Amino acid sequence: MRTQVNFIRELLVQAYEGSKYHSFKTAVQNLTEEEALWIPPTGYKGYSWADGSILKIIFHTGADKLVQVSTAFGEGSVDWVAMEHRFKAMGGNLQAALQIAQEGYETTLDVLAPLTDDDLLVERPTWGMGRMETGKLLLMLAEHDYYHAGQIIYIRGMYAAAHRK
Repeated sequence: MRTQVNFIRELLVQAYEGSKYHSFKTAVQNLTEEEALWIPPTGYKGYSWADGSILKIIFHTGADKLVQVSTAFGEGSVDWVAMEHRFKAMGGNLQAALQIAQEGYETTLDVLAPLTDDDLLVERPTWGMGRMETGKLLLMLAEHDYYHAGQIIYIRGMYAAAHRK
């Protein structure tokens, strides 16, 4: 059976590109390089990888999928160091971050495609979290897109307020 697999696929699609209100793709629509690089003047305190810029969030969103999928479904050769090097080699800019985000999305859908509902119960290694059931890992990746889409939308609002004419 693939009822749960199909449900997770739909959640991944909605979170990344399907929802015209809350998806990752909606959040980055018409984003400029200037917006992507802007750091809120109040600073940022939170994740060590972040500086408050949308660029870092976009990179993180896609790279996290690639790192998690490599750890859970592959040999684990794609880690954060490899992703940072790759991002820099690609230019470290908005286009590179968006390309990595798209690749992370497509890679996640690719690993989900052959799975059955029974496969979703299989525990797999995760990066930084020990082990997790496959289905829960994939649900977390969908939630991750919504979470960071919200951050991006909020920062874009701050940028717009700071640059009012």
